[in-house]
Amino acid sequence: MNVLVTGGYGFIGSAVGRRFFEEGATVYIIDNLSTGHLRNVEFEHKSYLLNIEDEVCEHLFKEVDFDVVVHCAAQTSIQQSIREPVKDILTNIVGLSQMLFLSSKYKVKHFVFASSAAVYGDSHYPPLDESDVCEPISMYGLNKSIGETYCEKWQKDYHLPILIYRFANVFGPRQPMQGEAAVIPSMLKSNMEGKVFTIFGTGEQTRDFIYVDDIADAIYAGVSARLQGIYNVSTNEAWSIHQVILLLQHLNHPLEIQYAPARPGDIEHSFLNNDKLAKAIGWKPKISFAEGIERTLHALQHEKLIEIQQNRG
Repeated sequence: MNVLVTGGYGFIGSAVGRRFFEEGATVYIIDNLSTGHLRNVEFEHKSYLLNIEDEVCEHLFKEVDFDVVVHCAAQTSIQQSIREPVKDILTNIVGLSQMLFLSSKYKVKHFVFASSAAVYGDSHYPPLDESDVCEPISMYGLNKSIGETYCEKWQKDYHLPILIYRFANVFGPRQPMQGEAAVIPSMLKSNMEGKVFTIFGTGEQTRDFIYVDDIADAIYAGVSARLQGIYNVSTNEAWSIHQVILLLQHLNHPLEIQYAPARPGDIEHSFLNNDKLAKAIGWKPKISFAEGIERTLHALQHEKLIEIQQNRG
């Protein structure tokens, strides 16, 4: 099986590529390294350092008969989407359209779009399911919602089989310090460096945190089942920022905190129902939040040790 992962050197894309590689797939990666890193991928793969919106990407589709395209490439920072909306559109709309067009033209068998809980906006009645109204409050959420519409259009008019996954707040090793769910690595880095962690808002805002390997498993399982449609990928658990801080304290990773005003575009409560996906393919997350925290912290500590050794060398 030939699998193309856009954004494959990024946080989520690298985990997805690794999962398919472990199952025997030949993995291809397109990435412009704007947020991804070559060091994130240690398995055998074929690399193309390109922007997904570049026309030259068509040469790759001409050369390789792709069975699956997993579209993870995206601008993921809500705050950046507000500051630089044109850049957000270029990647999250124009780039997606290019991948949809090429996948349709060259008869890709399955297209997976990495969407987001941000499409729902700020609902006060979670957990949200796939039938709930989408009212995004940020440019990032809006463009993800528009991206879903593009996907549905391509499926209807061009018969491209498409699976849309709305991710909850993904966390884990290799996660950058910016983006929709960057609160976890930011907390852990503050703990490691003994710095004060800033809470934007009251600290009572809630998130549904899911470990990145569970996301990769969900994508692989969905592709294996030839699943199509829109599905939440989440844990069915809501954690407030204050609860996360208490958990870190329980795990012997205490934080000193300070407060700042809430930022524009930040969602107050985000909590998704994953029953539809569970019923469709039997998928459930395997990694608990506490275990995911420990794994992520261990990875950060390992990266810090390597950095220290390199500086001494």
